[in-house]
Amino acid sequence: MRIVRRTGMWALVAAVVLAAGSVHAGNNPNGVVFRAVGFAGGEAEISGGQIKCKIPDIDGAIRDGAFSFGLWNTYGFQSLFFPDVNQPFGNPCGGYLQLQSNLFGQAISVERVEFRFAIPGAGRLRQFVPTRHRFPIACRDFRTATLFTGAVLNPANSTEINSSSGAANVAFLQMVPMVTPQLLQCLQSTYAGISTDMFVSLPLVIRATAVGRADSGEIYRSNTARYTLTLRHTCGNGRVDDGEECDPTSTIDTCSGICSLGTCSVPVGRSCTTNADCLQGTCVAPDDRSECLCAY
Repeated sequence: MRIVRRTGMWALVAAVVLAAGSVHAGNNPNGVVFRAVGFAGGEAEISGGQIKCKIPDIDGAIRDGAFSFGLWNTYGFQSLFFPDVNQPFGNPCGGYLQLQSNLFGQAISVERVEFRFAIPGAGRLRQFVPTRHRFPIACRDFRTATLFTGAVLNPANSTEINSSSGAANVAFLQMVPMVTPQLLQCLQSTYAGISTDMFVSLPLVIRATAVGRADSGEIYRSNTARYTLTLRHTCGNGRVDDGEECDPTSTIDTCSGICSLGTCSVPVGRSCTTNADCLQGTCVAPDDRSECLCAY
C-alpha cells in the first residue's frame, strides 16, 4: 500500500498565493490571503443626547457578533435601520467588519461588501408568512444586498500604517447599514399581526463577504463573517415590557398616572392637583412604529 502524505499542503498553497502572481479562481482558500476576521465595536460614550464612538483598533476592539434590536422600536426609539449611528440603542458604535490582508508585496483595495440574509426557523411561522430558503417570499428582493465601501489594506510586509487600525494590513469598516430601511420595513409589514404568543423574536442571520482588488488587478473574495441580529416583538403580550410605556392588551391603563403630593407618577415629575392632570393620552396599538407608547 502506498501512503501519500499531504502534510503542509495548505501551507504550500498559502505560500504560493502570498507570493502573488496572477492566480485563477479559488485564490483565497479559507480566507488565507484576504480575511474577514469578524465584527467588532468601539467604545461608546452616550450622554447629553450625544453619541461619541472610538473607532476600534487591533488592541481595543470589542467583539460584536450579535445584538438585540426592537422590530418596531427600541426603548421608545424608532427602528429605522441597523446599525443606527444616531440611536443610542441601535448599536451606534458597532457593526465594524475587521478585514486583514496577508498578501506580500501588493495592497488590496476593498471595493464592496456583499450581504446575504436568513431567518433560522422561519418555517415555524409559514402558516402566517410563506417562506422559501429560510426567508419570507414577500421580502425575497431584499434577501441580498451590497454595501459599496472603500479601504486600502497595505501589504502584510509593509511598515506604512495608513489607517487607525494599528496595523498596516488591517482595516475596520463600519457596515452602515447592514440591515437597510427597505428590508426592515418589509419584515415589519410581513410579520405584523402575528400574536405575541406565537412570535416574540426573530433571529436575522447576516452573512458578509468582502470583495477586494489587488494591485495586480486580481479579485479576492474574503471568507464569510456572520452576525446575528435578534429582532424583538413584545408589544401586545399584556405586559409592560422594557422600553414600553403601556400595552394595549393590559388591564391597567398605564397611560394615566396618579397624582400624589402634587406630583404625577406618570409622567414622572409633572405637577398636578388631581389624577386628571396626569393623563398622558391613549396607548398606540401594536404593529405601529410607536407601538406600546402613549399618544398624547
